[in-house]
Amino acid sequence: MRLTRALATVGAVLALACASGGSASRNAHVDVKEGVRVAQLGYWQEALFRFSRAHETVPDDEATLNNLAVAQEALGRYDDALATYKLALKKAPKNAVIRKNYARFAEFFTSYARGAKPKGDDGATR
Repeated sequence: MRLTRALATVGAVLALACASGGSASRNAHVDVKEGVRVAQLGYWQEALFRFSRAHETVPDDEATLNNLAVAQEALGRYDDALATYKLALKKAPKNAVIRKNYARFAEFFTSYARGAKPKGDDGATR
């Protein structure tokens, strides 16, 4: 249930990177666009691959970092997601999308780190 709840807002919070410039930037933009598409289909491993590749090409793009963190979170790579969200916030501390995603993740991660069940997760099988 944690993962389902965490991913419920993914479609609304994935942001496209606005890469411009040379062919490397265009390739990064294509990777981000494809990463968003496959993430919306639930193919998180492929999305992670695409966002990682885009990040290697355009390492300072905060939207790509946000997308990378969302994919890491979706795959249960919580420590990586935490570090990536923090890096995205460092690069763009006023970005409302990143701040919202980080706040949502931080609430979950705090509960997870303590071993507690997040709100609304009663552990019942449905």
